[in-house]
Amino acid sequence: MNQQAKEHILHFWTRNLVEKPGAFSFNLFLFLSFGILYSFRVLQSPFILLVFGIITPVILTICLYHMSGVSLQHLLPKVVHKKTSRVFLALLDCSIITLLGILIYRDILNFFFFRFLQTVMLPILYLIMLRVLLLSENH
Repeated sequence: MNQQAKEHILHFWTRNLVEKPGAFSFNLFLFLSFGILYSFRVLQSPFILLVFGIITPVILTICLYHMSGVSLQHLLPKVVHKKTSRVFLALLDCSIITLLGILIYRDILNFFFFRFLQTVMLPILYLIMLRVLLLSENH
C-alpha cells in the first residue's frame, strides 16, 4: 500500500492500461474496432473522433513521455533525459495530435489516411510502446 500511495498518477494509468494481458488486449480491441469504424466512415460521430482520435492519443502520449523518463534512460536519446525537454516534446506532440483532429473534424484533412492514422495507428502504436516500456521496467 505504501508504494501505491507514492506512485505517480501517469504510472498508475499506464499500469491499468497495459500491464495485464487482458486489459491490454481489451484496449487494443476497443481502439482498433472504433478506429476502423470511424476510418471507413461506418460511424461518423464527432464523439468518436474526440475520444479515440484526440483525448486518448493525448493521454497515451503524456503517459509515454512520462514512462520514457522513468525507464530505459540508457537507450533513449539525450533529448529525453531532461524533464523539461520531455515536457516540451510531449506538448509539441499533443498539439500536433489536437491540430490534426481539429483539421479532420473541419473536413480539411478528412481523408482515409488521416482518419486511420489518428484513430487507429497512433493509439495502437502508443499502447504497444507503453506495454514494452512497462514490461522492460519490470524486468
